[in-house]
Amino acid sequence: MSVRYGISVTLKPAFSAGLHRARQVICSQYGCWAAEMHSVHLPLTGYFPWPEEAVLSLDARLEDLAQEFQKEHPGVRLSRRVDLAHEEAEGSIYVEFDSGEGASPESLAVEDLRNRLETALTGLNLAPQPENYPLRFALLQYAGLPLRVFESAARFAAGVVDGLGLAASVELAELVIFRYESDAAGENWDGGGWAADLRWQVMDSFPLSSSQARYPNG
Repeated sequence: MSVRYGISVTLKPAFSAGLHRARQVICSQYGCWAAEMHSVHLPLTGYFPWPEEAVLSLDARLEDLAQEFQKEHPGVRLSRRVDLAHEEAEGSIYVEFDSGEGASPESLAVEDLRNRLETALTGLNLAPQPENYPLRFALLQYAGLPLRVFESAARFAAGVVDGLGLAASVELAELVIFRYESDAAGENWDGGGWAADLRWQVMDSFPLSSSQARYPNG
């Protein structure tokens, strides 16, 4: 068994439920389950190895980071791009959110979060630099479909997302640490080998929004 970790942000529950529904319909339609085997989240890092005994130090650093970010950027929202992103080579389709150059001031706050994360991980010495992935949610991954079928899936996915009437923007909810396991991936987690048997556990989560800071009845 191979183990990796990852750090992501999650979105408000109602919006996440819409993304989950879209992914279920698309994966079911084309018999492609790799995306379905993931939690509903936007990765800030790739998969990275981490000593089990060092998890508490990562946990403490991310808790401080989330608290600081929430105070300085309360209620940060991400704007959703209308067009879906496609990666034909890996058979993937994504809902993409504005980030980086040209993004709104609110979306750019997430770049501040990435920079803080990079500093936190660098300070721990053992962690890699976070990769500046586009902020996106996987509707389909490593599908292995013929080109014309993949193009059909992309059109189908666009129709499904459009039909759900998702909001144009959504508030960030939490910063999350995931622990991933895969027998199929071996030591190479870059090529999608994990898609055959990915398993995950939420190790800890930290509110990025004041509305997430308490239990509903707390």
